[in-house]
Amino acid sequence: MRGVAKVLVVIDTRKKKQIALNRAVDIVKATGSELHVLSANPKPSEASREKLEVLSGKIRDQGVEVHTQEKWSKSLVDTIIHVRQMERCHLVIKDYQPEGGLLSAFSTPNDWNLLRQCRVPVLLVRHDRSYQGSHMLAAVNADPDDKHHHQLNQAILQNARISADVYGATLHLATAHPTTMLAIQDQGDGTTDKDRYLNNCQEYARNYGIQPDDIHVRPGPAESLVPELSRELQADLLVMGTQARTGLPAVALGNTAEQLISDIDTDLLVVQPRHHMIPLERELER
Repeated sequence: MRGVAKVLVVIDTRKKKQIALNRAVDIVKATGSELHVLSANPKPSEASREKLEVLSGKIRDQGVEVHTQEKWSKSLVDTIIHVRQMERCHLVIKDYQPEGGLLSAFSTPNDWNLLRQCRVPVLLVRHDRSYQGSHMLAAVNADPDDKHHHQLNQAILQNARISADVYGATLHLATAHPTTMLAIQDQGDGTTDKDRYLNNCQEYARNYGIQPDDIHVRPGPAESLVPELSRELQADLLVMGTQARTGLPAVALGNTAEQLISDIDTDLLVVQPRHHMIPLERELER
């Protein structure tokens, strides 16, 4: 997060508790970044504008530079994407919005759509606990033969390492390995698939300053492992990646991050491979 110069936070002025806004203010204070507050409102009113001004006033009283906007464009996700692009924000923050019943059966939830379409990392906020001195969990696919996931893993670990450093948090690394017989069979070089996943994680750990005791390699699937481990560690932030699949591939395969959204109780930071250079570029400019 240290490389983020401008943060976009999406709020609903009707809510009494603004956990996404509180998280965004905390992050811009910790990183020295600029804050843009978006009230995505299809029916703006004098009351909603007054509430937005009251919220922004409280933020300014804390010494934070903030800009506010009330806007709507076709849908929630379209509005967020448009404003993010126009304002050149490097991180999008919003509260997690559960969607169930008939809506989830016949349409794609807003949070899923946002993760697929947004071209910068997205932080979905579930709680208001402090990140300071907490536990953070980076979940990767450590298959040593999957070069595409290696690029995504680098993005995940870079963002996770920066986040942990900003808040003095302990960073954990997790991966799920295959549960088939292949996982315990010798691959011809004296190692099993489980060994190879572990070796790959150990290399990641050395590169990103993760302690050996904070590496967690367990049998999959990841959709079960990650929520279980995040609760076990009492993690306050989970960092994952998404391939941002759309259309039929998304229907057939899904994205692990999307499948996990409703099964975790921690904040979720989701990145895509193309984003992993943003923090580095910002660091080099300093």
